[in-house]
Parts: sequence; structure tokens; C-alpha cells
Amino acid sequence: MKGWKEKLQNAVRFMGKHPLLTLAGLFLLAILCNFVMHQAERFPRLACSPCHVMGAYVDGYDHGELLANKHKEAHVDCIDCHENGIEDKVQETIWYVTDDFDNPPAKRHFDNKMCTKCHSDMDALIAKSDKGNGVNPHNSHLGDLTCSDCHKMHKQSKAACQNCHDFEFLHNLPAEWEKVQDPHEGEGAL
Repeated sequence: MKGWKEKLQNAVRFMGKHPLLTLAGLFLLAILCNFVMHQAERFPRLACSPCHVMGAYVDGYDHGELLANKHKEAHVDCIDCHENGIEDKVQETIWYVTDDFDNPPAKRHFDNKMCTKCHSDMDALIAKSDKGNGVNPHNSHLGDLTCSDCHKMHKQSKAACQNCHDFEFLHNLPAEWEKVQDPHEGEGAL
């Protein structure tokens, strides 16, 4: 039985004798690996959790009342927003192997283009969210807000308008939203 050194020497000799075949094989291997990685990313527990400190993020995606889970229910995969190319995959692999990654991971910022890939009809959104009396969280006097100023994927969302206002609709938001605290209830009640 051949030892691993002899097998390696034979492989190097073969590659030296057949460089085009070697390049073609490496090219096909790279394509196959990229395809496998892309498919695996559709399963965050398999693709994300082992290599990152992502357990809490994946748990929030799998179940719970955060927007991440609402996106899962709508069949939106993590990589639909967290796209990354082969360079990113290689860098993440190096960080994992060398145990040199941020814990917790650095917060990523997405501009409105990320959200409007799917939520593209802003006029309809503005019309739908009109609360009357000039109150509309998607047509704010605060100017150009990014979607993520209010909408959070991996923690409770919080309407930017509730920093100054106590609109009625803020008390009736879905579970994934931070609620306005009634000043007559809880700690420090009036």
C-alpha cells in the first residue's frame, strides 16, 4: 500500500505531464465547490452557524417574532440579502480556520436598494401606511431615512417616530416591533 507522500509525488508528476488536464480539472472543481457552497447557503443552520457566531441570528430566522422569521415564512433565504461572492467565502473560511472572526459579528449596513429589490412599490407602501391626520411613517418629516432606521431583521424593530411622538398606531404594532411604553404602567409609572 502506497503512503501519502508517494501518492502526492505521483499526483504532482501527473500534473506536470498533463498541465491542461490539470487546469481543466481544477477549473471544474472550483465551479463544483462554488455551486455546492451556494446551495448549502440556502440552509443557514448548515452553512452559517458552524462557521460563525450566528446561532442567535439563525434561531431568529428559524422561529420567533422577528422580521428575519417573517422573511423565512415568505421563502426569503439569508443569502437573498446577505449575498457574497467567492472572495467573501474564501475570506470567511480563512477567518474560521484561523479563529480570527468578530464575536459578535460586525453589524452590516444595508441601504434601501437591498429592501426595494422586493419591496419595490414605494408609492403603494406610502399609501398603505397613511394613518391619517398627516401621520405616515413611510413619508416622514425626518427626511431620507433608510429602511433599517426602523426595520430590524435580527432584533425588535423600532419606529423612528416613537423617539418623539406617541401616535396611536405605535401602540398597535405587530409583535416584532418595540412598543411605546404607556407612562401609566410598569417601572417609573406616573
